[in-house]
Amino acid sequence: MIFGVLDRHYKKLALIPVVLLVISIFILAGNILTHGSILERDTELVGGKMISMSVGGPDIQGVKSILPEASVRLTKGVGSVLIVEIPVGMDEFDAFSRIKGAADARGEPTYRTVGPVIGDLFFQQTQIALVAAFIMMSIIVFIVFRSPVPSSIVVFAAATDIIVTVAVMSFLEMKLSMATIAALMTLIGYSVDTDILLTTNMLKSKDKEIRDRIKTAMKTGLTLTTTTLVALAALYFTTGSFIIEQIAVVLIIGLVIDIFATWLTNAGILRYWMERKNESA
Repeated sequence: MIFGVLDRHYKKLALIPVVLLVISIFILAGNILTHGSILERDTELVGGKMISMSVGGPDIQGVKSILPEASVRLTKGVGSVLIVEIPVGMDEFDAFSRIKGAADARGEPTYRTVGPVIGDLFFQQTQIALVAAFIMMSIIVFIVFRSPVPSSIVVFAAATDIIVTVAVMSFLEMKLSMATIAALMTLIGYSVDTDILLTTNMLKSKDKEIRDRIKTAMKTGLTLTTTTLVALAALYFTTGSFIIEQIAVVLIIGLVIDIFATWLTNAGILRYWMERKNESA
């Protein structure tokens, strides 16, 4: 039934991810004009101090009222850990003494300091790594398919996954950190996985009708994506690490977006191109 709807309205449905992409670009452009960056940067990328402490039942709002300039987050799980980020100029020991009551701190905290210069250096390096990964992926795709239209569609779908995912992260008020950038780099590989599967089936399986090629690829691709989403959801709900939670959330968002980018836009444009090509042959 679902495939029947996709088969009849594939041209219109192909526009949905494109619209999401345009909206996302406007959101991120607005962030750049307003804040100077597509996302607010974490302490690791801007500089500051991090205080991590084991807690029982912390009063998050109480902690924020005591330290209004701080960023406060709590990991889930049995051994909950409260992470408080403060400006680099603030005394971390004084900050801990002020919040340990409201935080219900247990044991001694751990402190970490990242200087502004180091934070900016990390940010520049991660940006270069992210761009380089995307460029290398694009080159490999063009080498594999050796055709500008299918290759361009795969790269476009991957770019859609990344840009829309970052826009959703902005909506959820997630910060740009080493963990989220690593997840975005991982998403580049995940996003082209199903696109390559689809494109390979479309171009190589010449003994089948075009719509049947899409259907076969969709069954395999959605199975792969679904199993990955289940694994990531289990990782998110069972881990007590905030870093792993961040990575899992970013990948879950990206894979959900990839379903639309691959099976609506990529499949729709590729199908239209192949049908026009067959008619003119």
